[in-house]
Amino acid sequence: MGGSAKNYAITDIIQGPGDVWMIGTAPTDANVRLTLASDGTPDATAHPGSYHMGLIQGAVSTAIKPKLSEITADQFDSAVDTRVTELDGKIEATMAQLESQKIQWALGMGTYSTGSGCKQVTFGGLLSVPKTCVAVISPSRANPGMYVVSVLYIAVPMGGFSFSMGRAKEAQYKAQFQGLTDLTRTPGQMTGVIYQTLVAPSGGTPTAKNYAVGEIYQGPADLWYLPTPPTDSAQRVTIDATTLTPDATAHPASVTLGLTEGATTFMASPKIDFIKADQADGPVDAYLGSIGAKIEATMLEASMDKLARALGVGNYSLSAGAYAQTTFGGTLVPPTLCLAAIGVKQSAPTKAVAGCLYRVNAADGITWMASRAKPNAYKVTFSGQADVTRTLGRTVGIFHEMI
Repeated sequence: MGGSAKNYAITDIIQGPGDVWMIGTAPTDANVRLTLASDGTPDATAHPGSYHMGLIQGAVSTAIKPKLSEITADQFDSAVDTRVTELDGKIEATMAQLESQKIQWALGMGTYSTGSGCKQVTFGGLLSVPKTCVAVISPSRANPGMYVVSVLYIAVPMGGFSFSMGRAKEAQYKAQFQGLTDLTRTPGQMTGVIYQTLVAPSGGTPTAKNYAVGEIYQGPADLWYLPTPPTDSAQRVTIDATTLTPDATAHPASVTLGLTEGATTFMASPKIDFIKADQADGPVDAYLGSIGAKIEATMLEASMDKLARALGVGNYSLSAGAYAQTTFGGTLVPPTLCLAAIGVKQSAPTKAVAGCLYRVNAADGITWMASRAKPNAYKVTFSGQADVTRTLGRTVGIFHEMI
């Protein structure tokens, strides 16, 4: 008798960089795949309005995970059948380009706008979560003219964004998209598709990629306390174009919290909740449950006025001009502050990026340490709250950049 053939195929080993795309018009139920132009980008005629998310820091992953439930019978010691109870489809990537419109797509709770030499995305106060078709397109290692493609027909952003502004490492943020069930589609193809092209695409209208090294930001940031925060009608921190510090007219008496040990982190983290139906194996809709927003840093300067601001429940005073002091104890309601992290664009040192939380509490307290071996450093965390007097969509904070 003859043996069975082995299916070793080196060309089936998939390896290659991927691009993440927001697809303007999703593939139809009758034609489940993307229509690609000759350069491997979404065809702009078949998928108008598609948007490229830029450079990626590392790999892009598409994970499709079913949850199986066994059917048992008392007459047998093993399961007699299996059914699918849930199906989870996700696309994840760590993005390198920190630009407001891309952050809007990844944030899932932001409102993007431009004007007066700035781009911005505000967040806070919205219940609905934007939905879009998301795709990953990767050229084949064996034949760069062919592609491996994964698509989630309806997806919602899950990851929010968290990035660090510092000298040692470029800023980046993780994007995560969760697939929903499209009940209008045929069973078996309601959530998405993953496929590889066997012939090179030809013709079509290419969609431009948004590779922009200048949107990779790296550089130190300063933490600023703003006694006069941005207004509801003018949401940005007004930044002086020469010093790249808060404008003294718009934000009088603004004070920096001093030198930082390492990077400053600005974070906005949504909790997305899902609506599930027994007729579908995946969620059918999503909504925003809550938002967590924080600014974190490790501070080096420990003067009494700076410690008082970091403590949040202390009172700073000068005693008879001889002592600078911070008293604490007995405060029931902590004061709220407006805090901003302002950094310099590495690609354009005359321009700044800023993350601002309109209303925060100091959450970590302070630690003062006396040591010969190491300077005193203390970590500060400022937790964002909703400002109920502001317009929905911009009640918590803003990320903006000078352009």
